[in-house]
Amino acid sequence: MNVHNRQALNANLRETLQQTELIPPLSETAGKLLKLRNKQDANLEELVSVIEDDPSLAAFVMKYARMAIFGYGDRITSVTHAVSLVLGYTTALNVTLGVASSGSLKMPNYGPLGRVRLWRDALQCAQLCRQLSRLMRQKQGLNPDLAYLGGLLHNFGYLLFGHLCPREFASLNEMFAQNPEQDIRPLELQQFGITHDLVGLYLLKAWCLPEEVIMMAAKHHYPDSVGKHVIYVKLVATANRLLHNDCITDACKHIETSALLEELGIAETDAEIELEKVMASQNELEELARGLMA
Repeated sequence: MNVHNRQALNANLRETLQQTELIPPLSETAGKLLKLRNKQDANLEELVSVIEDDPSLAAFVMKYARMAIFGYGDRITSVTHAVSLVLGYTTALNVTLGVASSGSLKMPNYGPLGRVRLWRDALQCAQLCRQLSRLMRQKQGLNPDLAYLGGLLHNFGYLLFGHLCPREFASLNEMFAQNPEQDIRPLELQQFGITHDLVGLYLLKAWCLPEEVIMMAAKHHYPDSVGKHVIYVKLVATANRLLHNDCITDACKHIETSALLEELGIAETDAEIELEKVMASQNELEELARGLMA
């Protein structure tokens, strides 16, 4: 792509992001789930009804609840069982909201930035964020369920990249496949003039998601951030580092992962135990992610 075309793409992309009406809206199912999330007296029956109205979403929930990590297997025979006995109302709501939201955005299925890898990594990060949040000695008002949702959605900027700029995103996917150890953000700037974290900020704001979740998407490459909801940012950054074998690919190479864990009040040995649990379910999570292919 020549300089002129890149500048035009960047200008068009930024204009789109700044106009909420140009960002693809939530699907009908996702809209219903978001209303439930914002409804104080919502109940399990209402959630199950929304899930069961979408056969693919119901199949995902059943498969998720039957994972070995939960220990129920084939004893889960209904969506009601999956929600009430295994996932719990809030986790089921958050994960189905994420899955239903992504359905309105088109992107390649394969490659390091494809739908399968993105969803496998998202499910891993969400689980680890929640477990790490429960280990924190000083919670600082942190909500484990919001930590889970933020871990799930923090890389959704890639979905919007792929949807709005399919040809350029395909090129980025290929470049990253050839250079998997490279920091991807310079490649994004080269292709789009903007990075996935900023794109994620605009997307999740347009979808009216919680502020904590928006900040996790916007700043997960900056664990040295200050200000509101910074504890959530540090949490998702730490989870990402642990999942990538402590490889520091964010913008804070001056901060060791051990220092982030100490700041969060989490013992390294405890974090490793939770990481091992999540990694043990990697194959099942990848199979789940394959079920979400468009």
